[in-house]
Amino acid sequence: MTENLYTPGCIRTFTGRYVNPTQPKDADICIEDIAHALSQQPRFGGHLPVFYSVVQHSIAVANDLPTEHKLAGLLHDASEAYLIDVPRPVKEQLTGYKEIENLLMEEIAQRFKFAWPMHSQVKEADERALVWEWHNLMLGSQTPVVSQAVVEREFLKLFNLLCNEF
Repeated sequence: MTENLYTPGCIRTFTGRYVNPTQPKDADICIEDIAHALSQQPRFGGHLPVFYSVVQHSIAVANDLPTEHKLAGLLHDASEAYLIDVPRPVKEQLTGYKEIENLLMEEIAQRFKFAWPMHSQVKEADERALVWEWHNLMLGSQTPVVSQAVVEREFLKLFNLLCNEF
């Protein structure tokens, strides 16, 4: 395949796939792309005093859930690997964003076999993680400095563990 910076409607992922986030296909969705991209994206739009990635947040959400919802918790922000992590106050103002995000999450959920829309327990764990991050990272003194490569491997290890449990 010839590499093309201007492939219409597509982004090129870490593994070399060309993905159209508005028209996702099962074969486009790759857990390695998700892990890599989310490990490099900061929470809170990069405004925390220390680097804390979406992948770290996702691991925290998964670890706060019962086994039957851990995979959904781990992948609840997986669409952000293709759309980026847009802070909630901005996301709410973007016309059409939620529809694109939901379409992509439906494809991701189907690909990795978890329920979408999210179960209320996943939403609650996501909110608990957000509140913890706000108080301990944004306003507090916690400094969870972990390399992006390490958290990417942790994410993939947890993903593989969870997929082997079912």
